[in-house]
Amino acid sequence: ASYRNMLIKAIHGCAVRFPQVAESVVHTLTDFLSTDSGMQVIIFVRAIVEQYPELRAPLLAKLVSTLEDVTSNQVFCVCLWILGEYSETADSITDAFNTITEQAGEPPFILKNAEKEEAEKAAAEAEKAAPKIVSKNVVLADGTYATQTIYSEAKTPVHDSVNSLRRMLIGGDVFLGETLASSLTKLCLRGGLCPEMDPLALKAMVAKSVLVMCGVVKMAEVTIAAQRTSLSDCQERI
Repeated sequence: ASYRNMLIKAIHGCAVRFPQVAESVVHTLTDFLSTDSGMQVIIFVRAIVEQYPELRAPLLAKLVSTLEDVTSNQVFCVCLWILGEYSETADSITDAFNTITEQAGEPPFILKNAEKEEAEKAAAEAEKAAPKIVSKNVVLADGTYATQTIYSEAKTPVHDSVNSLRRMLIGGDVFLGETLASSLTKLCLRGGLCPEMDPLALKAMVAKSVLVMCGVVKMAEVTIAAQRTSLSDCQERI
């Protein structure tokens, strides 16, 4: 991990000095957004997008396509901020909005019956796959008996079809919910300033954004994890 961080830092410095390679470098590094170096990568992406406006379109498209692979709450917050801040064309605004809302799912952001059953099933499978200690008596070469302890671990894969963004929201991350609301608001406002934007599509985006914000407020009200944070009073801000 430390070597990867040093490598990302060195690549960042080279890309800033030589912008002609920045696009290809960022495309490569975005594959590491799901690793423990994801925050360093997304900060690098933010710097390149800020410094080189001509590279924003392809880099934002790449970021949108890799959004589903992000597993860190903090990294997801920065991704949402970048998409809301730098999406300027009708296509980029629409793609970013559709991808974000698809990843968030339908409000409210609380466990539905089907998702609760799936979570319970995943927990049961994880418990079944947990390491087990088995003891048995064996006969040694000299004819004496001994107790042998075996450490067994079943390799049962656990599948989870819930998107990472929705899982984070259901888990009570109010700050992520507020960042999501801010990003969707920016996209709607920028869409209103874009002459190529379809007015009906823009109205649908605004209505969808309001529903998502209501879902975040509801999540903050009913989720125990959200109520324990200092951000539980997010209703007024949203």
